[in-house]
Amino acid sequence: MKFGNRIVMKFGGSCLRDLESFHRISDILKGYSQNELVLVSSALYGVTNSLIDLANTAEKHSVDLDKELNSIADKHTSLLEKVIKNDLKETALDEIRREISELEIALKDIWDYGLKPQKLDLVSSFGERLSTIILQRYLEAEGYRTVYVSSYDLIFTTGEPQNALPILERTEQRVKERILPLLSEGKIPVVTGFYGRDAQGNVTLLGRGGSDFTATILAYCLKNENIEVRVILWKDVDGLLTANPKLEPSAHLIRDISYSEAKELAFFGAKLLHPLCVFPVERKEIPVEIRNFETLKPDRYTRISKGVKTKESVVKAIADMKNVNMITVEGEAMVSRPGTAAKLFDLMGKNNVNIIMISQSSSENNITFLVSDEDKNKAIKALNWSPFFGKEWVNIEMEDDVGLLSIVGAGMKNTCGVAGRIFSALGSARVNIRAIAQGSSELNISLVVSREDLQRAVQAIHKEFNLREDEEEH
Repeated sequence: MKFGNRIVMKFGGSCLRDLESFHRISDILKGYSQNELVLVSSALYGVTNSLIDLANTAEKHSVDLDKELNSIADKHTSLLEKVIKNDLKETALDEIRREISELEIALKDIWDYGLKPQKLDLVSSFGERLSTIILQRYLEAEGYRTVYVSSYDLIFTTGEPQNALPILERTEQRVKERILPLLSEGKIPVVTGFYGRDAQGNVTLLGRGGSDFTATILAYCLKNENIEVRVILWKDVDGLLTANPKLEPSAHLIRDISYSEAKELAFFGAKLLHPLCVFPVERKEIPVEIRNFETLKPDRYTRISKGVKTKESVVKAIADMKNVNMITVEGEAMVSRPGTAAKLFDLMGKNNVNIIMISQSSSENNITFLVSDEDKNKAIKALNWSPFFGKEWVNIEMEDDVGLLSIVGAGMKNTCGVAGRIFSALGSARVNIRAIAQGSSELNISLVVSREDLQRAVQAIHKEFNLREDEEEH
C-alpha cells in the first residue's frame, strides 16, 4: 500500500464526548486515508482533575474510594457502551476493568503510605489509559486496523514528577522500533498521551496539556529526509487568536505563525498549546496545525511553521495572564552583594517556584518578578526564611492585584518605535505600567499592569496595531 505523508493527530477530551463525536473522528480519518496515521488520545473531559483530587483526598482518608472508583468506571463504560456495538464491546469492558483495578491498587497504596509525587503521576495517567482503550476499540469496530500503544513503552523521560522532559534520542529509537513496523503493515497506532517513564520505570507526566507534547515528540521521532510529517491538534476552537476573546471581542484567527511566536504565546497564557510542545517540531521543521473538531472547516485553522511572512503591523498577538502575583525584593544592601539574581533564581528553583517574568534595576537594588497564584505562598515563605533575603536590610513585598500582558511578534525585531507605540496606546487608555521586561530577541515585550486595567490594555494594543485575520491563503 502506498501512502502520502505521515500525520500525527491528537484528539483532546472535547473530541471524546459521545457517539456523534466518535463518528466525527472516523470521518476525519477517512479524509486522511492516503496518509500514514498515528493517533494520540487525551483523557475524557474532566477526568484528569478528578484523578488528582482523588489522589489528594485518598492521602487524607477523606473519600469513599469505592464510590469514586465506580464513578470513574461508570463514566468510561457508559461512553464505551454507546460507541461500540459489536463483540469488541466485551473486550473493551474487560480492559477498562483491568485499568480500574490497577488504579484501585495505586490509590490504596496512597491511602496507606501517603501521596508521593511519583504516585500522583501514576494516578494521573489513568485518564489517557482509559480513553485510549475506548478510542482504539471503537475504531477497530468501525473497520480500522488500529493497535493500542502505551506511551509508557515509547517515551523515555527525565525524572521530574509532573513536568518531565523527553529524552529524545532514546525515545526516537524506541518509536522507530515500535511504531514504524505497524505503519509499514498499514496499521494505525493509537497512543496514550500525557505521560512516559523515567529510568527507574516510574510513570512521569509531560505537564498539563501533555498530550500535545506527546504528539509533537512522536512527530519528531518519525521524521526523516524521505517522508514529510505534520501534526494536527484537534481542538474545540479554530486555532490561535490575536487576543483573548473574553477580553477583546474582535480577536481574530491567526492563520500562520512562526515556531518562535507560538512558543511565546504558549508560555504567556495561550492555553491552547502546551508550552514545550513546539520545541521538538521546530528542530526538524515539522508543521503543526490547530484545527476545529466541531466545524471541520478546511480553510479555518492555525499553521505553525518556519516560513511565515512578517505582518506589516509587526505585532502578531497579545497574550495575557490574570492569576499572577508580583513580588519585589529591594534594599540598598543588595547593591554591594554580588550574585543577587543568581541567588534568587536558585532559591526559587529549590522550592519548585516558576518565575514567569523578571524585571531588574541596573544597580541590583530592586528585583521584581512574577509568579502564579499557586506558587506565591511558596515564594514568600522561601524568601522570608532565606539567610540572604530574609533579613532586615532587604524588603519583600507582594502585590496580588496585577495582570501580565505580553505583546508578541517576530516583526518587532529591528522595527523602530514599537515600544513607543505600546506606551502611547496604554497612556491614552489611562493604563499605568507597573513593570516591564523585554528579551534580547525582541520577540516580545511583557508588561505588568493592574488587574482591573488588563482588559483595557489588551483592547488598546489590539486597536493600535490593527490586529486582524491573516489574509494569506493556505
